[in-house]
Amino acid sequence: MGHEQNQGAALLQMLPLLWLLPHSWAVPEGFPIAEVFTLKPLEFGKPNTLVCFVSNLFPPMLTVNWQHHSIPVEGFGPTFVSAVDGLSFQAFSYLNFTPEPSDIFSCIVTHEIDRYTAIAYWVPRNALPSDLLENVLCGVAFGLGVLGIIVGIVLIIYFRKPCSGD
Repeated sequence: MGHEQNQGAALLQMLPLLWLLPHSWAVPEGFPIAEVFTLKPLEFGKPNTLVCFVSNLFPPMLTVNWQHHSIPVEGFGPTFVSAVDGLSFQAFSYLNFTPEPSDIFSCIVTHEIDRYTAIAYWVPRNALPSDLLENVLCGVAFGLGVLGIIVGIVLIIYFRKPCSGD
């Protein structure tokens, strides 16, 4: 068990040197790409989580920072890195927050090897408070129910035939 841990530690120390390999090897081209999205549907005033997804990453040596209105944010979770294909990696960083209509968040990803920085912004879009949606749907259902009752009564009265003695 100790020998396997030593091998793993040695491989992790050699990882930053892999970017020096010739380009004939399967090394992702380009720079890290960052995207920010919410974990749950957007509802103002209700706790949610922002996710910063970083792709096209090699080697997986990066620093992720968050800002809210250009002010650094403290207390975000650790960055999780995972392998994708060959020598390509992706990373996730999470920030718990309560969204407000005027929010502007940014995820700043710095690739430690070449000091390239990718910035992804998040601003609230297409938010519909759940209470409003529930009230509108309830009102529509109630209105359709009342309309059905009225139409039923009118049809019963209209097509009612009097009993004739002939």
